Amino acid sequence: MIKVWASLLLVGIALFLSRIERARLESDIIIGTVRAFVQLLAIGYILDYIFDLRRVEYMLLLLTAMVLVGAFTSSRRAFRKRQGFFMAALGLGAGTALTIGLMVALKIISTEPKFLIPFSGMVIGNSMRACSILFERLTSEVRLSTPRIEAALALGATTAQAASAPMRASFRASMIPILDTVKVVGLIQLPGAMTGMLIAGARPTEAIKYQIVIMYMILCAVSITVSLVLFLSRRMYFEPGHRLADTIAQ
Repeated sequence: MIKVWASLLLVGIALFLSRIERARLESDIIIGTVRAFVQLLAIGYILDYIFDLRRVEYMLLLLTAMVLVGAFTSSRRAFRKRQGFFMAALGLGAGTALTIGLMVALKIISTEPKFLIPFSGMVIGNSMRACSILFERLTSEVRLSTPRIEAALALGATTAQAASAPMRASFRASMIPILDTVKVVGLIQLPGAMTGMLIAGARPTEAIKYQIVIMYMILCAVSITVSLVLFLSRRMYFEPGHRLADTIAQ
């Protein structure tokens, strides 16, 4: 625990730089630091309990909670937050279930809590970030393309046809972080799972095998999540009768 308290020196440096730059991020840094401490401490005790029980229903309950928290976080960037929450929850849930389910079915990963929960957490976390980028970028792209979209609708185009360019740009933007990570993994970045295994004493070749599987899982889950959320998001920007929402057009 002494190491944890000592690491607060790093937070102090971040606070100092925020103060120097007059960025007014001090409160966000402090809140984030406290939340990270409390949340990680709490999840540590919860995982201890679940790992000891080895009950499937408890694992599913925890994974569902993780998906819902991820959906709530990313939906705050959506054009319509309530709709965005349900879309994000469906996308995150589907992406995680299909990816993890396939890996379990192929017996690539075990259903033991110590494997299933961390792997699922990495998948959900990366998918959540992609979903947040998607919501943010899609609203910006639709607003910038409003004249073009309205012209296309006036000429008889469907909402899918009129919004195809903004949606394509948003999909590409939301995929950039994971694609960049996959391209440089092992060259610039040693991911957390691999680093954790190395610190725990695993052989580098064994840690690499798990990390490769994790990277491919994340890539697949992010693609599924973004595709599904993008498909569902079109409804947020249009009114019945193939008309662009007034609040977007303003």
